[in-house]
Amino acid sequence: MSWDIRQIRRELHQIPELAFEEDKTHEYVRDLLQRLDGITLKYFQNSKGILVEYSHGEGDYQLFRADMDALPITENTGVDYSSRQCGMMHACGHDIHMSVLLGLIERVCEKKPKANLLFLFQPAEEGKGGAESILSEGIIQRYPIHSVYALHVASGLPVGTISSREGIFFGIPQEFDVVFTGRSAHAAYPEQGRNALLMGLTFITLMNTDIEDLQREHRAIFHIGKMVSGTIRNIVPDKCVIEGTHRSLEKDARDAMNRYIAENARNAAEQLDGEYQVDLLCSYDPVVNDGSLERKLREHCASLNYTYITADAAMTGEDFGFFTSMYPGLLFWLGSGSDSPLHSDKFLPDEDCLEIGINTFYSLIQE
Repeated sequence: MSWDIRQIRRELHQIPELAFEEDKTHEYVRDLLQRLDGITLKYFQNSKGILVEYSHGEGDYQLFRADMDALPITENTGVDYSSRQCGMMHACGHDIHMSVLLGLIERVCEKKPKANLLFLFQPAEEGKGGAESILSEGIIQRYPIHSVYALHVASGLPVGTISSREGIFFGIPQEFDVVFTGRSAHAAYPEQGRNALLMGLTFITLMNTDIEDLQREHRAIFHIGKMVSGTIRNIVPDKCVIEGTHRSLEKDARDAMNRYIAENARNAAEQLDGEYQVDLLCSYDPVVNDGSLERKLREHCASLNYTYITADAAMTGEDFGFFTSMYPGLLFWLGSGSDSPLHSDKFLPDEDCLEIGINTFYSLIQE
């Protein structure tokens, strides 16, 4: 049996689902895997993840992982296999990731390497804690795992190009919300109110001052993406909601920015006699690539005639970092041939990258 991986990718592309809602995706992947001999499927209680076991006797396992979820984006690619799910799109290439992993499993079942392998289809990578949910069930930890692997399609890299680096590869994202509460009043009598919008602006000013050195010394990023306050022009706003994110390469820098957020939210509220609430939301471990695995990737790319480029450390977040915190690991960029950015409504990888991903993954299997 030989699967049409391109068709599989197109069918997955049409059924994008959000984090922890991957019902159709789970069913589609499961039904394909059940056609193969020589593997065992295991499921999780708290998600639609699927773990595939290929065992060849005693010894350690290598784990290859693909993420399953999509994004709340309306597709604008114009292809005839566009998303059929209103307002949802595989705009981060997880359809490619799953298709590559399916192609790898099919090849393993055909060639029967003398290796112990695990293949993980992981839900909820996009900010909902999918890796933590999977690991919290303890199923993976029952196996003696030697190393873990994942890939991510990259915009701006041509097909046939692989890019990675030793050490910290993807940084630490931290999402946060800050809510200020004041008291409304007519604009003609501002002394009767407590201006929550002004609290929010004061908070941002304090943050930009305090983190200046941190950003310069640690290559950290602090970003406010959304600020909502007020209902009408002549009323003092009684509420201000700020949504933001910060990115860093070191946990110390992340922790420092979290402290600054808490301290400056309190200071801004106290200065204007208001109240505040800080919610620190999703945060990932950094993705740290093992040096020996990265060097093997370079060697295999040369033997496969693929171009290898040393990557810069990225501020992109990836919950594969929870795996590289536990095991020696390797994540690499897979050139997609698309110039549209990730998370764009026009992001559409070239399907020629599928075979490149499968070949690269297969070359990393240690018999």
